[in-house]
This record gives sequence, C-alpha cells and structure tokens, in this order.
Amino acid sequence: MKNKYHHGDLRNELIHASLLILKEEGYRALSLRKAAKRAGVSQAAPYRHYEDIETLYAEVAGEGFRLLMGKLEKIKKKFSDKPLLQFREAGVGYIEFAYRNPDLFQIMYGNQIHDHSRYEFLIELEIRTFHILEEILQTCQDGGWIDVGNIQSASASAWAMVHGAATLLCGNQVMFQNQGLNGARKTARELIEHLYRGMSKK
Repeated sequence: MKNKYHHGDLRNELIHASLLILKEEGYRALSLRKAAKRAGVSQAAPYRHYEDIETLYAEVAGEGFRLLMGKLEKIKKKFSDKPLLQFREAGVGYIEFAYRNPDLFQIMYGNQIHDHSRYEFLIELEIRTFHILEEILQTCQDGGWIDVGNIQSASASAWAMVHGAATLLCGNQVMFQNQGLNGARKTARELIEHLYRGMSKK
C-alpha cells in the first residue's frame, strides 16, 4: 500500500479506481473501502473528500458525464458539415456509451444518487450534456432538415427515446439480448431513423 500521495491526487485516484471497479466488478461492488484499496491508500483516506458512498457516486457520475460529453462533442465536430449525420451518430454514440459502460451509466442515471439536486456540479454537467443534443437539433432545424417547432421540447423527446433504448439495452431486456456492440449500433441507427422521420418536414 502507498504510504503517501501527491497533494490533490487522491480525489482523482479514487475516481479512477472506482471506474476500474465498475468495469471489472459492477456498481454493486463499489464502496469507499474497495476504492481506497484499489487506489492503494488507507481506508480512512477517502473521507478526506467523501463523507459517504453517495458523494463518491456523485463524483463518479460527474466523470461519466464528462466522458459522455467528450464523446458527443467529438461526433459533433467530426460531422460538423453534415447535420443529419450529427443527429444520427450522436444518438448512436449515446447508446454505444451506455453499452460499453453499463455500470457507470447506472451510477449516472440510476437511484444510487437519491437526490441529484444536492450536487450542483452534477446538475450542471447533466444540463451541458443535454445542451449538446439541443444544439444538434437546432442546427438541423436551421438547415431545414427537420421541423419540430420548440427545440427544447423536441430535444427532451429525442433524449427520452434514445435514453430509454440505452436503458433497455443495459438491462439486457428480451428485445436487446445477445445483440453485441454491432447489433446495438444497428438498433440505434434504426431508432434514430424512425425519430428523424417523425421530425422531418412533410
């Protein structure tokens, strides 16, 4: 076990350790004690930053939103001159993120964090993630590709549909069982195509 660590590194080490635990053992295995052990620090060390497991969950969820935003921003940049591909691939990217990180996705959106409003930074990250979708839909509407009227309402509807599919996929529901990553992508593209048809100008 490490006897010391650089000032300011402990928080990031614990978050990194928690992400590894989620990948390898699942969200039910995550605890302050296990994160400390994985980070190579004393069992008391996490309490320098986290009063309980929920505060660690919140930090881990925050890192999840940062990773998701990074993925969506890359897609947005890659297809900056192709708004409809932005729209489709952002939805695919969201579902792919959930598929690759089911336990992190559970921490981000599940009931492990009982009241997100306790964590202002988390609310801000959730809003920023949603705004990426709003911006993509606004670009599509400005270019005449879709006609949805109120962008915020349309974005909420689109997010609800994509998020619902991602949640079902992570839960291994019957219609999504044994699909694999390529199957998940195919399902995502079909879903976005249906969504686009409902939003496109008649």
